[in-house]
Amino acid sequence: MEQAQSTKSNDKINIVVLCETCSQKLRIPKRSKRLRVTCPTCKHEFNYKHYGFGFSSNSKKPLLTGLVGSLVGFLVVEVIYASKFLATTGTLFQTIVITGALGMCLSAVMGAAEGLFRKNKSRLYYGLKAGAILGVIAGVIARAIAHFVFNAILLLGTLQNEPSFTLQVFARTVGWCVFGLLLGASYGIKENTSGDLKFGLIGGAIGGAIGGLLFDVLGSTIQIGGGTAGRLIGFSILGIAINLLISRFREVAISNNRSEMYRQLTGKLPANPRMLLPGSNDISK
Repeated sequence: MEQAQSTKSNDKINIVVLCETCSQKLRIPKRSKRLRVTCPTCKHEFNYKHYGFGFSSNSKKPLLTGLVGSLVGFLVVEVIYASKFLATTGTLFQTIVITGALGMCLSAVMGAAEGLFRKNKSRLYYGLKAGAILGVIAGVIARAIAHFVFNAILLLGTLQNEPSFTLQVFARTVGWCVFGLLLGASYGIKENTSGDLKFGLIGGAIGGAIGGLLFDVLGSTIQIGGGTAGRLIGFSILGIAINLLISRFREVAISNNRSEMYRQLTGKLPANPRMLLPGSNDISK
């Protein structure tokens, strides 16, 4: 994605973008047409085109990642529902298993995407494993918290007959916001920088809130397949919003030389490849 920083050189406006493979900052001329860019650090070549509102051709990868993660999560959730092996368990346990499975799928795909796009097998396997483990933990914790928050909000509606649809949407929004928040935290921990953790939390929370805001609306208006189509679209929007916003926040932070993006969380986890970029040691001080 393009970020806000721009400079003038020889009466030409330049913008700073990130290499879609190694995240190295690149200064290119601002053009309305598509440009062919070569990164001097990793030699990766890619096409870049600005679409407006902060979106560019670089937005396609986080959008695709969020979509794939949500679709995989949707399929796993539907299989769990169809198998009925949770039929004899309590409602709380059922929702925890469902959200844990969704969190695992979303986080695993988000974690593996970097290694896949970089064609780095070790980062792909690490991201897949770390993302799946952290995603399950995030989903279980988020569902446990959201369950009580959700029920507390809906309890306000039961004091006067049935809770209104607006109150249900608000409760769902709060629940998915918590889910997105912790999913963003798992992403930040996997990336192992304080900046990725910070902006993962922010982007994940906002993305989760957007998904929650639209989930019940879509489910009630799209009744194809007994509501299956509505859930599919709702999960897709949730995954895309979370991943796209996390990516947007982190790219803006990297482009603006935010020092926390180069500050390692712990030496017990693999170092972020960004720490190896030229000049990263100077930025982190």
